[in-house]
Amino acid sequence: MVEKNIGSPKLHEVEPRENVGRETIARYQAQFRGAAFECLALLEDETLDRVYCDYQDDFVTRLNVEGNYVYNFFQVKTKGKLNYQWSVNDVLGVRKGAKTCEPAKIADSYVGKLLIHTIRFENSCGNVVFLTNVHLNDDLEGVRDAIKDDSDNKYYKLLLENFNEALCPEAPIEDQGIIERIKKLQLKSNVSYLDPHGDKFFSEARETIYQYSEIDLQRSECEEILNSLISLVERKSFGKLLEEIGESDLDDIAGVSLSEMLNILSISKAAYQSLKDSGDSQAIKNASIIHRLMSKAGASERMIEFVSDCKVRWDIWFRDKRHTIPEFDLNFILEEIEKNAAEWVKLGESLPLLQSRINIVLSALDTEDLSATLNRELLLGAVFSFLVRGNA
Repeated sequence: MVEKNIGSPKLHEVEPRENVGRETIARYQAQFRGAAFECLALLEDETLDRVYCDYQDDFVTRLNVEGNYVYNFFQVKTKGKLNYQWSVNDVLGVRKGAKTCEPAKIADSYVGKLLIHTIRFENSCGNVVFLTNVHLNDDLEGVRDAIKDDSDNKYYKLLLENFNEALCPEAPIEDQGIIERIKKLQLKSNVSYLDPHGDKFFSEARETIYQYSEIDLQRSECEEILNSLISLVERKSFGKLLEEIGESDLDDIAGVSLSEMLNILSISKAAYQSLKDSGDSQAIKNASIIHRLMSKAGASERMIEFVSDCKVRWDIWFRDKRHTIPEFDLNFILEEIEKNAAEWVKLGESLPLLQSRINIVLSALDTEDLSATLNRELLLGAVFSFLVRGNA
């Protein structure tokens, strides 16, 4: 018989010896979210070449600027209490109100560890960024303002005066060079999607996913895509690196590329580029829909690209011919296409069935003397133009 533990404390009532494990997990989750959010920019920023996870810093972005690589370095620091305000001492290693400081503390601070990249990577260092989910206090806000506009600020002045001794005592940099390096520092606060315990990451990142996937994605589908992205970042962060590693190996082990992003979104790179270049604002969304439909039917990447190209050719044909073909004939064409497209989806979306459906449409057009202006490739594109509109 089990005795009743009257008056004995429950698990939650006793303060644990430590919570370091949970704090570490939360810190990593914030870092993964920061890197994952930056990976979404691969879809939009043509200069953004790759995002490196947990290498040299929490994450690093590589930009290809006219054939030259430029690197941006990011540190992600979060606090559980959202009303917390970072101080100059927290971030820069300088006590409040101090007229002097210890260069060693600047070197060991978050700012110091970021600014060292501006020395080690010289001109290939773009920006060094401190990212946090909470606010900066007034003193630290003042430092941020001084970096931007050279306004008078005692802490900024201390950083200027102690830069060489703190970060490069053996190879001092001239004053203008110091200013140029410090201006690469960005302090970005109140970044809500970094909070590992909130849902801001999913709500904000979902907007980007909507732009590059089906417009009617369910919430669970969006979250599945974003969880896949975070898992990719996690794998890249913990990938084992060799002591001596080449650029291609580093790209593969720690870097996230556009190709990997497109794979998560189920878009082929050729279709993405072709449709993006077409200038169609819906192009990437359409590519995603086509890729998903054709993948479900068991199509190869080559076949998916062919279908995407047919869809583009149909759109061009329809735009050019819609006012030259008699309205009755045009409506007949569209009716046949829509009916067979709907039947194909209804009957299981197999490729042989799709081929036979296209032949049926072409045969029906023969009786109306319309096949002279159309072919099977255009009709295939027309089917997917209809299916894309249905998904949108």
